[in-house]
Amino acid sequence: SGPRSGEAVFGQYCTACHTAGVMGAPKINNADDWKPRLAQGMDTVLKHAINGYNAMPPKGTCADCSEDEIKAAIEYMTAEI
Repeated sequence: SGPRSGEAVFGQYCTACHTAGVMGAPKINNADDWKPRLAQGMDTVLKHAINGYNAMPPKGTCADCSEDEIKAAIEYMTAEI
């Protein structure tokens, strides 16, 4: 099977924190939460997601996610901004 979609990764690994904004996590499609992060550039946002940042664990607990899958999840969470 190929890579998982951003929606699939979000639904399994990201939704617990990124739907409610747990511990400061930017909420899905919330422009106020995401714009300052996206202003740093996708490379920085992706690096933080892969390596962990503040309260976020590396890869958001998706240890077997590829870099492309993590990027797809970020793109899914920011698609409506």
